[in-house]
Amino acid sequence: MGLKYCAGCGENVETFINLRREYENPVEEESCIYCDMTIEDTPHEEPPAVGTILLSEDSLMMREMLKDVIIQNRLASEVITSTQGADFLTQFTRMAIEKKELSMVVLDVTMPIFNGVNAAIALRAVEKAFKIKPAPIMFFTAKRCDENFKKLLAYCRPALYLNKGSSSTPDALSGRISHVFIQLGKARAKMKDSKKDESMGSLNASAGGS
Repeated sequence: MGLKYCAGCGENVETFINLRREYENPVEEESCIYCDMTIEDTPHEEPPAVGTILLSEDSLMMREMLKDVIIQNRLASEVITSTQGADFLTQFTRMAIEKKELSMVVLDVTMPIFNGVNAAIALRAVEKAFKIKPAPIMFFTAKRCDENFKKLLAYCRPALYLNKGSSSTPDALSGRISHVFIQLGKARAKMKDSKKDESMGSLNASAGGS
C-alpha cells in the first residue's frame, strides 16, 4: 500500500487494513503496522476548534512552542499550562470543582516524578469521582507507541498518541497536531454515537417489556 505518514510514529510507515470492532458497527480503517494508529488523508479537512486545553510539559521551550502552535492555528481559544503531572492534576481538580469545561488534555509522557501516564490514569479517576465526561487526551513524546502504550490508549479513550518525530519545528508540529485533533474529534463523536445507540437499545428493551 506504500508508505504513509503516521502521527503516532512520527515518520512514514507501512500500513494495513484493520477491522475496528470497538464500536457497534465495525469498520475497516487503514492503520500503521507499528502503533495501530488510524492513517487518514486529511489535508483539506479543518481540525475541530475547541475551547480550553490543559497542557502539561516539563520543557519550557517545548511547552511554549506547543502553546503557540495551538493558539496560532486556532485549535483552541485558551491553553492552560503546567510543568509536571502533579501540577497538572491539581489544576484539573480545581477546574472540576469550579465546573470549568475542559475540551482537551495534552500530556508529555516522560515528565519527571509524576509522568504523563500516571497523570492520565489519575485524570480518569478524578473525572469519575466528579461525574465528568472524559476529556480527549493527546499523549506527546519522542518514543514509539508499543503494546503496553496501546493498552493505555484503550483504557484512557478517547486518547491518541503524537510522536514528536525527528523534526519538532513549529511547522512540522502544526501539521501533526492538527491531524491528531481531527482523529480525537472523530473518536469522541463515535463514543457519543455508541452511547446514544446503547441508550436507545435500553429504552426499546424497557418499552418491549412493559
